[in-house]
Amino acid sequence: MIQLFHVFKSYDGENMVLKDINMIVEKGEFVFLTGVSGAGKTTLLKMLFLEEKPSRGQILIHNKNISRLSSNSIPFLRRNIGVVFQDFKLIEYRTVFENIAITLEILDLPRKVINQKVINILKLVGLEHRKNHLPKKLSGGEQQRVAIARALVNDPAILLADEPTGNLDPQITIEIMKLFEKANNNGTTILIATHDSSLMERYKKRVLHIEDGRVF
Repeated sequence: MIQLFHVFKSYDGENMVLKDINMIVEKGEFVFLTGVSGAGKTTLLKMLFLEEKPSRGQILIHNKNISRLSSNSIPFLRRNIGVVFQDFKLIEYRTVFENIAITLEILDLPRKVINQKVINILKLVGLEHRKNHLPKKLSGGEQQRVAIARALVNDPAILLADEPTGNLDPQITIEIMKLFEKANNNGTTILIATHDSSLMERYKKRVLHIEDGRVF
């Protein structure tokens, strides 16, 4: 599903953020990616959906070397990857419903299909009653659930999440992890970047560590 071979990443051409990364995440796995702040977790995730490109090495998703994709092909890759950003990246002037629907609108799905999919995912995350609210009217936990709903609404093959439970209280964290586990049980491959050791202790999943730019 996800394969990295001898991947290096530098932003200035000299100092390597990531050094000779080799890792495999199998289809249907649920994996934590951990390391201290600044270790390169976010950079690695960004390379998986081509917000960043590796300086050297190969990244394969579904056995396709994404490092060689043209700019025109990148949107097709991203259709199969859901991403939950650390800062949510919700569109402030769009309602909850509209923030989630935009993922499906880009795919040019029929409006009836879009409406049904968005309602279904809102029920799943417990926010159907907030569908007409703007993001600024939501709590941090609710905004995070909207971000997760947007990432999951298209049933992606892969879900990438960057510190998805950061700054959330324990109960909301449990609710969000239940959403991830449900998606995983339905076949989505999950890769979560986190430095929360209690999260990894509670949920017994495979853990990959980034230290000094390398994965162990």
